[in-house]
Amino acid sequence: MSGAERSVEQLMSQWESVRLTEAYRRARFVAQRDAVMARWNDHVPRGGTESDFVTFRLSRGDMALREILELEGRSDAAFERCRAELASLTSLAPKEARRREASIRDTCGNALRVDMRYRHTLVTTLQHEVRDLVAYIKERLEEAG
Repeated sequence: MSGAERSVEQLMSQWESVRLTEAYRRARFVAQRDAVMARWNDHVPRGGTESDFVTFRLSRGDMALREILELEGRSDAAFERCRAELASLTSLAPKEARRREASIRDTCGNALRVDMRYRHTLVTTLQHEVRDLVAYIKERLEEAG
């Protein structure tokens, strides 16, 4: 395995790590949201303002979640394209393989940077929306309690 090929493999490994980490974060925040909403739905007396705020936070969180899922789909496709291009190097002549390695490293590196930046931003947005929703509902339930 050449140095360039190792660097591409390292890049792909780093990308996979980011994808898994952010997917686990997303799942944790969705579970928190679902748990607090179950508590909220069990709490019968609530006013219009309370319901409006919860609906507002839910819609913002849902919008972030939709964007995350869309990004994950695009990211998965880009990841698989990079994997397939890397696998195709074995059938090329050494000189052509080195040229393609550099291209793959550039293309996959750009995709990784974009993916990491947007994925982290979107998951963090979801985290803040869920945190605000959980805090608000917890406070309302304690007041009603």
